[in-house]
Formats: sequence, structure tokens, C-alpha cells
Amino acid sequence: MAEIRMPKMGDGMEEGTINVWHKKEGDMVTSGEVIAEVETDKANVEISAYETGTLSKIVVAQGQTVPVGEVIAILGDAAVTNGGNGKNGSHAVSDAKPVSSEGVADYSAEEGTTTPVVPEKAEPTLVNASAGTRVSGEEGERVKSSPLARRIAEDLGVDLAAISGTGPNGRIKESDVRAFADKGVAAPKLRPAVESVVSTVSAKPAVEVARAAAVSPMTPMQPVAAGEDIKPTKMREAIARRTVLSKTTIPHFYVTMIVEMDRALALLKELNVDATDGKITVNDIIVKACAVALGKCPEVNSTWTPEGMIHRYAEANIGIAVGIEDGLIIPVVRDCHTKPLRTISSDAKALIVKAKNNQLVPSDYSGGTFTVSNLGMMGADEFIALINPPEAAILAVGAAVREPVVGANDEIKIKTRMKITLSADHRLLDGVSGAKFLQEVKKGLEAPFSLLS
Repeated sequence: MAEIRMPKMGDGMEEGTINVWHKKEGDMVTSGEVIAEVETDKANVEISAYETGTLSKIVVAQGQTVPVGEVIAILGDAAVTNGGNGKNGSHAVSDAKPVSSEGVADYSAEEGTTTPVVPEKAEPTLVNASAGTRVSGEEGERVKSSPLARRIAEDLGVDLAAISGTGPNGRIKESDVRAFADKGVAAPKLRPAVESVVSTVSAKPAVEVARAAAVSPMTPMQPVAAGEDIKPTKMREAIARRTVLSKTTIPHFYVTMIVEMDRALALLKELNVDATDGKITVNDIIVKACAVALGKCPEVNSTWTPEGMIHRYAEANIGIAVGIEDGLIIPVVRDCHTKPLRTISSDAKALIVKAKNNQLVPSDYSGGTFTVSNLGMMGADEFIALINPPEAAILAVGAAVREPVVGANDEIKIKTRMKITLSADHRLLDGVSGAKFLQEVKKGLEAPFSLLS
């Protein structure tokens, strides 16, 4: 007899919600077979069995949320059957032994397939039933559907109960929803236009703490106009929790500097002429410039520990903020202080692709020591970013803009200039040290050949 526990799939994970059980009590399972889908604040992932046997008991039902490490099911010997009335019945739970919770697999929301990686993004679950299922009909039958299918159905106003799924065990996929909608048969929504979405997930102390941390310390104002209350996705809850943590526990200050980018752009153009494995981007060279600057300004590559000590990192592991459909994720390019520019570029591209495809594993987005957030491609001239705890600083990058500049002899020249803003932890840095770091970044970008060594 073995216990299957809620696995910890990332440093910040405290709890998980059972979206779907792919097996029922009494079913035989083999080692490595997917038995359930779990939603966390960063991912929808599948849990696999690590022993062969019989699923003797499902402890946590679909839609329920439990802390990491809590027993969610009991796996018995191959001969054990559900019920425990015969000679081969289930043993007592106290006899169970824990099963490793490492090594989960990626769930593909569209196709219902698995790959040996963990996805990053949690799909929205705004439905009128517990996550992973939808209750419909007079008998309250459960309709299996992927997270993406549920979101698309919500957007299109389609009743999932009216759709026949083509996925495993009749599971409804995104393509099923779109095909149904294309027929022009719009099923009525199961809720009125104005309604509070009520969560069926059991409340836990950790959840209440998270919700308390995600609101203003002031009394929140009630909505002043008609609308609907929407339960945020777990990713949005995580973002709310992290941003409030950042602003309420880290004393931010900001320094902005203008960088002339003409030489850097010319170098990139030259480097990319014969590129066969992807072009080096502006963001890549900014990451490299930051890595060099961190080596010269080690106080920026540090953290304030819970014990009140300053810990300086020996490595420059730089996170790159990537916008995805449901929010934001920061994969980490490791050892940027030792890697050449082209390697940084290829590593960053691979991480971005994984982020967009929900294929990041926890090691891809943990262990960062500094972060770069670039909204230049969105046309933002400048902005300030929130520090990613427990890091000491984050660099916000604006758009590179062609504009007239008055030179030393009052001559006017057209140059490409970009604003960069450092958000820094005042416990670790002062204005002068923040400005010195930006000077080093500026120096590298304005003399970019120094970044090739």
C-alpha cells in the first residue's frame, strides 16, 4: 500500500487543485501512467503513478484544493480491489508508505497528450463547476474538458454539455469547442450576464493568507457599476501575491539613464548577416551588458536574507520577463557572466519558446539573481518595474527611438536612444550604486564590441 501525495512542483508552490482524475477507484494503474491533472499557481500538470497497483482510494475529489504533501490517493497492490471486504481488501491508511512526488509530466490542453516536461502557464478555469469538470443536465453529470477548452467555451458562450469530445475518454478539446461554435449552434450560457462566480474549491488558511496579501491594506472599495465577479486564475493569484510582496516588503527606488544604441544595433546587424541558428536580439545584448555590469557592481547581484544578512551571488543568473496569455513568467538564463553573447541568445530563445508552449520546468524559472523586463517592442518609451523577490534589482527597458540630439558643439544629430530604468532595493543599494550600475550597462551597450570577449 502506498500513499500518493500532492507533489511540490516549484519553490513557491504551497497547494494544488485536483482538476481531473483520469482513473477511478478500483482501476489498475501501471508505473508511469498518468492518473490525475493538478492545477497550481503556475501550471496545469499531470501526476503519474510511480508504482504498479490498484487505485484503492481517492482521498481528494476533483475540484478540491489541498496543501503540498497531503495524501490525495491510496495505491494498493495489484491484487487489491476497492472496498476491502474480501481477503485482498485494502489495508489501513496508516500502513501506507509515501510515494515520491517528483518527475511530473506536461499536460497539453489542446490535445490531451503528455510530454516529459512541466508546463508553466495555468489555464483559466472560469466555469460554473469545479476545475477540470463542468456540471450540467438534470443529473449533474460531469463533462470532461481541457482547461483551454473551458476558456474558449466561456469566451464563445458555448455550453460544454452540448459538445461531444474527441479526446481520450470523451474529453472535450479546444478543437471540439471551435468546431461546435463554427456550426453556428450557439448554446445558451449556463449563467446570466451579471453573476458572481462562486468557487467550489475548499478554503485553506494558506489561500486566505494569499488573498489577504493580495489586497490593499486600506479597506477595499466596492464596485460602483454593474458587472460580474471573476475568480482569478492561479497564475493571476500568484502574480497578485508576488507583486504585493514586492511593494510591501522591498523599499524601491528608481534610477533612469539614456543609452545611445546606434553602435549596438550596427553590431547586431553585422552579427546576424550569416546567422543560421536565430538572430541575436537587442534584449540578448542587454542581458550580456547586465551580466558584465553585475560583475563590476556585485552589490546589485545580491539579496537581503531573512536573517538580515547580505548574500552576494557568485553567478549572474538573469531572468527575462516573458508575457504569456494569462500573465507573466520569468525564465532564467544561467551563468550569463561566463557565456558568450551567442550562447546567451540561443539559451534565451529556447526558454522563451518553452514559456510560450507551457513547457517550462521549475528549474527553468528559479534561481534568478537579476531580471530584465523589456517593453520596448511594445512601444513603451519608459516604465518602472517591480523587483522580483528576493532579487535586489530589475532593469526596465524602453523602446529604442530615433530622435534629434544636440552635440557638444551645438550640432544636431539624429541618434537612436533608449531609456533604461533600474528599480533597486534600498536596503542593499543607494542611489549612487544604482547609477554606477546603469553607467556600466550604458558603457557596454555604447561600446558593444567589449561584450564579445
